Amino acid sequence: MKTGKPPCLPVSRDILWHILLALASYRVPRPVTERVVFPDCSGAPSYYVCPRCGITLEREFAAFCDRCGQRLDWRGCRDAKIIVRRAVHRYKGFIGKRIKNGSGHL
Repeated sequence: MKTGKPPCLPVSRDILWHILLALASYRVPRPVTERVVFPDCSGAPSYYVCPRCGITLEREFAAFCDRCGQRLDWRGCRDAKIIVRRAVHRYKGFIGKRIKNGSGHL
């Protein structure tokens, strides 16, 4: 006999609490504490890092991370830890060498 109610799965209060806490934690501002510098690139650009997903932020001082949606707190960003990342070249043997073909182009 069907009662018309959807089946109810037994879920403990602890699991529900952790789910609700995870969903609400995106709205609690987290401080931006890291900045990545790329010294091998032209102009040595640097970008702040999202505290939740660890991806560099495209825009400074945005209210939320554009990738994961984490709300950001920029108050301590001037004291952010600086991380230096070197560029990884795929073709090390060809970097800095000029190769001429018949037309004189590289």
